[in-house]
Amino acid sequence: MKAPLDTGFIHDLSRLDVLRQKAASGEQSDDALRAAAEQFEALFTQMLFKSMRSANEAFESDLIDNRTSKFYEQMADEQLSSALSREGSLGLADLIIQQFKGLQSEPMDVGNNSASERIRLQPTMPPAPNMTEDEAADQVLSPLSDDTVIPSPHMLAQQNAAPKVESSKPFETPDEFVSRLTPYAKKAARALGTDPAILIAQAALETGWGKKVIANARGSSHNLFNIKADPRWEGNKVATQTLEFHDDIPVQEMASFRAYPSYEDSFADYVSFLNRNPRYTTALQQTAEPEQFIRGLHQAGYATDPQYADKVLSVFDRVKGMMAQ
Repeated sequence: MKAPLDTGFIHDLSRLDVLRQKAASGEQSDDALRAAAEQFEALFTQMLFKSMRSANEAFESDLIDNRTSKFYEQMADEQLSSALSREGSLGLADLIIQQFKGLQSEPMDVGNNSASERIRLQPTMPPAPNMTEDEAADQVLSPLSDDTVIPSPHMLAQQNAAPKVESSKPFETPDEFVSRLTPYAKKAARALGTDPAILIAQAALETGWGKKVIANARGSSHNLFNIKADPRWEGNKVATQTLEFHDDIPVQEMASFRAYPSYEDSFADYVSFLNRNPRYTTALQQTAEPEQFIRGLHQAGYATDPQYADKVLSVFDRVKGMMAQ
């Protein structure tokens, strides 16, 4: 396996020239393209951080507002922007790569045949038999019966289309949120031995009835339970700001969250996540009682909000009424 291309310091413009030379020579061209795209995304992310810092200057305290603190803040922002670009959090690098690869034409494979051999290999039409125009027309049209369906360009496009994936359109109402997720919630609830309404209630609280599902430039993460992407997670992930409570004090933090292809996968991973973590063992022993189950998850550290369990249970009663309709 090829060693990863060294992208160096994001402000070192000489490294960009090295990447350009490698791409032009064809040496590690794909790696060079990705490295350059990631550096561009890192610079763009740093500009976003700089704008946010500037907007926050009016609220800074004189005790920490000095050149030294700003210097280290800038270093931290540069490091964070570089790390986020490598994780593909914004998805800008992937879009750049797709754009450049889309402009590259695929070479036509003609093999080692000479020009005369390639001409001989071309399929030829059989010689036309001696027949009248009416006989020729009958021969062409005879295979087509009255029931024959001639595919239109639209039909051909549908047949050749990629497999349909789950729609990521936002949920318009709480009723739509409940109705669309009920089949997945029932399947997950059977695996856990609990009420599907408590799972939908938890997802509703985590995502604001589906209107605040974490997303990035590549689309929705489909993460209904806001499960974070720890080092054990090998799938896709999305980085975003999140509100955490430390000693009952809310604090904004940057964190990475898991991303799934569909909402069904989100429910399936939720079940797997709980079963794989020993700290939720007590909660899983109480799944028959939804209230005890959600309080057990809260006590085990599923969420830092001190009112988390009470909030889920308040939504639970509403969801049960909606599912009973």
